[in-house]
Amino acid sequence: MDQAYIAGVGELPQGRSPLPDTMALHAELARRALEDAGMELAQVDAVLTVPPRTDLYLIHAAALAEHLGIEPAVAWTLEAGGAAPMAMVETARGLIRGGSAATVLIVAADMPLGAASRDAYVKTLAEAGPVHPEWEVPYGPTVPAMFALVARAYAQRWGGTDEQLAAVAVHDRTAAAAHPNAHHREAIDAAAHRSSRLIADPLRLLDCAPVSDGGGALVVTGVPGARRVPVRGAGFAAGHMHLSAAASLTSFSAGRALEAALRQAGADRDDIDLALVYDCFTIAMLVNLEDLGLAGPGRAGRGFLDGRFGPVGALPVNTHGGLLSHGHPARAGGIGNVVEAVVQLRGEAGARQAGERRLALAHGMGGVFATHGALLLGAPR
Repeated sequence: MDQAYIAGVGELPQGRSPLPDTMALHAELARRALEDAGMELAQVDAVLTVPPRTDLYLIHAAALAEHLGIEPAVAWTLEAGGAAPMAMVETARGLIRGGSAATVLIVAADMPLGAASRDAYVKTLAEAGPVHPEWEVPYGPTVPAMFALVARAYAQRWGGTDEQLAAVAVHDRTAAAAHPNAHHREAIDAAAHRSSRLIADPLRLLDCAPVSDGGGALVVTGVPGARRVPVRGAGFAAGHMHLSAAASLTSFSAGRALEAALRQAGADRDDIDLALVYDCFTIAMLVNLEDLGLAGPGRAGRGFLDGRFGPVGALPVNTHGGLLSHGHPARAGGIGNVVEAVVQLRGEAGARQAGERRLALAHGMGGVFATHGALLLGAPR
């Protein structure tokens, strides 16, 4: 299979953006990714974006291309929730393989903190998000309540404890402390987790990812080179849209996505030496790690308590702080996992560098465990 390579990445501090609007955020991320790739805007012949909640163009990618002053052959906006960045990389591979494009600019960004009121954002998320309008919304659950339902079911099945959820939150915050772009870098411990306010029992404030302005950008090309990270495999899976339709409350379809990616890469799970896992809530980290087959059933929490997933552990996980601390810019949240995978594989993560890494998993998730994307990225050759 023809290779595609991530040639450049761009990121800004996550949190409240000082930029005037969401389009300006996209443009600055694009500029940084192209600069990192050592490429010019004129070389871009395909633009892919995620539909931001705060920039409601019908064809957002075309609007971004117009804003950048280019006329690419392809300008597409993809919807796949938190798995969209993985879907955009796979789309870029297809465009390059088919000859429709040579240089693909991917931007996933949003400004839900600075460009929308809290009430408006929560209302939009409830009405257009993963909560079923007929069978769930009338009974009042919020998105955190749906993840809390999974946390309760997980605890009943596996005996998961608040201590394990706290270990995930502390793990991510510790990692984020070394990342200059992280939304939250201040230290927390298990006591701080216990004292944070209850959001949806058993989930507390520190079990929930923040609402962040931010995102990231990638430049994908078919030409290998120094610092260019090969995309070795990609896989996707969907099990449901609404949690009330899910076959289980404790096991979902992330593993099927990874299996497909491993087949493409000709690799095994044991070859993965870095995992960037979608963790919009602490319970999502535990369930996704187990569904991916990177921890045994009911064992992920113990792995965090034992240090298995720390930077010097057997499998470093979310070395950037994850969505929980690095930041969660709405649909664009998964892009941070891809950016961090690239930076770690290049050996350019500075104080948070987790040694020499050869095969990284970047995982994305849409809805309440509904859709999953898995990218396997290799070290530059």
